[in-house]
This record gives sequence, C-alpha cells and structure tokens, in this order.
Amino acid sequence: MNLILQIESLALSFLFGMFFCLLYNLLYFILYTKYRLVNYITNYLFSLIMFGGYFILLYKINNGIIHPYFIVFFILGFFLYCKVFVKLRISGKKGKKINWIYKSFLLYFK
Repeated sequence: MNLILQIESLALSFLFGMFFCLLYNLLYFILYTKYRLVNYITNYLFSLIMFGGYFILLYKINNGIIHPYFIVFFILGFFLYCKVFVKLRISGKKGKKINWIYKSFLLYFK
C-alpha cells in the first residue's frame, strides 16, 4: 500500500470516527426510551450498520486492507469529537448559538 493510500485511509478512519460519534449522539437523543431492551437493540443495529459502512468504504479505498492503526485513528476521531466538540458546543457565546442550532435540529426529529 503506497503512502497516499495510507493517508487517505487514515483520514477516512479519523473522520468516520467523528461522524460515528455525531450520529451516535443524535441517535441517543432521538431514540432513547425507558425500555433497556429497545435501547440495546437500536444501539446494536446502529453499530452494525455504521461498521458495515466503514468497512465498505475501506474496501472501496484500499481493497479492504485493515491495519490496526486505522482502528486507532477511528477511536481517536470518536473520542476527539465526543470530548472536544461536544464541550465546545456547550461553552461560550458561540457555544450558545451552536447549542441552540443543535437543540433546534434535535427538536425537528422528536
């Protein structure tokens, strides 16, 4: 695998980790119920669909070659979005505007 292909795969893994966290937060706010079994099933199906999409994208980019550092970058993207961007969304004046937009977006789905 050449260097350009590795960089594309790492970027895909990192961005897909961020995308996964964004959609997971939306899923939590939209589909969260008091029934644990329903929550487990929706989380399982969501994870199955998202990881299936991730592996399909990796297959299209680099013929399905999966290295451990792709998974590390996926996890880094997930935690970076969950820890940094979610906190930025809540804090400061810009955070209030972004928080308002985010809540309006969530109300659209409820």
